[in-house]
Amino acid sequence: MNTKKPIDTRFRLKPELHELLKEKAKKEERSLNYLMNKAVELLLKQESAKA
Repeated sequence: MNTKKPIDTRFRLKPELHELLKEKAKKEERSLNYLMNKAVELLLKQESAKA
């Protein structure tokens, strides 16, 4: 079980990306937070696969 507390992070997101992300979250019945975490995980996995 992961006992580490999440870290709150703020960043700017282009309005058009925010709208698309909100639509995707609604369709998938997921939170924006969940999708953002998955997006970061995917990016890091892709980058590590290149190394």
